[in-house]
Amino acid sequence: MKRIIIILLFVFIYCNENVFSQTNPDLKRTWHWYFGDKAGLDFSSGSPVAVTNGQMSAVDGTVSLSDTSGNFLFYSDGFSVWNRNHQIMPNGTGLVGPYGSSGYKQIIAVPQPDHNNFYYIFSWEYDSTYIHTREIYAIIDMNQDGGLGDVISKRNYLMYDVAEKRTAVMHKNRKDIWIVVPKFATNAFYSFLLTNSGINTVPVISTAGVIDNYGTCRMKFSPDGSLLANGLRFTGQELLKFDNSSGVVSDYINFPSFNNCEEYGFEFSPDGKKLYYTVYSAITNPTPVNTHNAIYQVSLVGDSAAIVNSRILLDTAEIIDNGHTTSFTHSFSYILQKGSDEKIYSTNEGTSYLGCINFPNNAGISCNYIDNAISLNNRICGTGLPYFLSNYFLTDTISGINNYFLEKAAILDQNSPNPYKEETIIKYKLPESVKEAKIEFNNIDGELVKTDYLQGRGNGVMHVYASNLSSGIYTYTLIADGKVIDTKKLICLEK
Repeated sequence: MKRIIIILLFVFIYCNENVFSQTNPDLKRTWHWYFGDKAGLDFSSGSPVAVTNGQMSAVDGTVSLSDTSGNFLFYSDGFSVWNRNHQIMPNGTGLVGPYGSSGYKQIIAVPQPDHNNFYYIFSWEYDSTYIHTREIYAIIDMNQDGGLGDVISKRNYLMYDVAEKRTAVMHKNRKDIWIVVPKFATNAFYSFLLTNSGINTVPVISTAGVIDNYGTCRMKFSPDGSLLANGLRFTGQELLKFDNSSGVVSDYINFPSFNNCEEYGFEFSPDGKKLYYTVYSAITNPTPVNTHNAIYQVSLVGDSAAIVNSRILLDTAEIIDNGHTTSFTHSFSYILQKGSDEKIYSTNEGTSYLGCINFPNNAGISCNYIDNAISLNNRICGTGLPYFLSNYFLTDTISGINNYFLEKAAILDQNSPNPYKEETIIKYKLPESVKEAKIEFNNIDGELVKTDYLQGRGNGVMHVYASNLSSGIYTYTLIADGKVIDTKKLICLEK
């Protein structure tokens, strides 16, 4: 029996350390990037390698998707779509109507749930007034044109008066996808659900945060979909809570704006505990030195004040002293995007290089940002990089992020020690609003072997003794008011 437990322990540890590669096939959807002026990267070897076969010249936002086996499918700038042979798809032009759209926009592309061949591209266009905007989408069928894809529907309308930005995240069911679009000049967010039946045109509407009178900059979800970072022009940035079950955007933290600043691009660290963002035309703190462009890191651990005050300057592009430019360090960085290698890459506008945050889980300058880190082999970078769902990069089994918003959430910690022989401790947290809570223990066959009801609220501790469970591998699950909060594994060794 001891030998079996040791073997199972090895398998348990190995699988947990490699859960990313073993359980997240969507990661391979991010292997092929096309952006800028015919620039591209291939991550299929584990590290980015420049490719020069792209035919797209994009000013800003692009999409570039592969399938779950890593086979490249298509790329788009929101105006046209190219197939894997770098040819325009049939019906692949005219995704935007005759009144045009801005090249500086956030477009997104996602697969339709339960359909391996259908993909949706979401963007926006002007109407005939050149003032009002409308959300539009196109549909690609990859079974058409001999497997190269065909745009079978385009310029489908969802809503009017939208911002330049939009983003997407998986529903809690890990199948459907929320498309979240801000309404221009408001603090309203419209969440549309994409299912195997298509897009539900009746949105979930919620209001939160600051009224955005410009609608520029970008939005990005955290890896687990619980947080939404939203960039604002002249009014700072905000970190909002998102319910991926209902589609509701709520509570927020506002980061005060720098002087004359746009908080432009965002990315979360792989562990979800740090947020990186770029600013354009900003004054650093302390004065008098300021910068027209910078990259910052924020820790998401602690209360709202701690989060706001944790901001650390990582890099500046242009240094100005007393109103006069004194030096240029490099071109501007606008967009940040995580890669399948768990590094974060930044644009370096007008150059043939990308910047790179090598260790984004590390605090401060130990994250190791390097400018001009990745050569594009003489292809030119614009202001944008391809957009991917943040869920594609979920690297572990955490059910949430250790941040300000978890004060309102139930939490289940991993037991310690694990494995154990005599005694192990399970820590948990229950909001005062929870009426009934319990922890259920199941054996490796899924059979319920033990249930403990939790009486207290707030932070709690459960002691599990060797006499409570026979040797083996178990799962334990926290259930609050009938809702499964989280599940962990424990190993009880032979006495």
